[in-house]
Amino acid sequence: MAIAAFMIAGPAAEQVFGVRTPLLRSWTMFSAIGMGVIDTSFEIRRPDGALVPLDRFEMLGAPRDGRLKRIESRDELVSVIKRLCTAAGQGADIRIRAQQATRSGWQIIHTDAENACAD
Repeated sequence: MAIAAFMIAGPAAEQVFGVRTPLLRSWTMFSAIGMGVIDTSFEIRRPDGALVPLDRFEMLGAPRDGRLKRIESRDELVSVIKRLCTAAGQGADIRIRAQQATRSGWQIIHTDAENACAD
């Protein structure tokens, strides 16, 4: 009974009374799942000027369950951008929105304000 009371006291102390102590610790589930993963969306400008969604798997001829499924670092993102620009050809206008999961929330890495292939 004492162990059960101790297990319940930790979360109750923080959630009910707002008390945080090293002795009575609250429960944290999934605190680091997805940390560092980069959420991206790609668009390409057609000759008529319209931006349309770009399927990176289709453009690069890659399987949907392969390495391109998750972009886990900024270096990987840069690599994917270079490959997309090469595949799209000279003068391509590809726009990318990218954000990375951090402990303090989503951090913007890339906005679609500029052509990613112009770099």
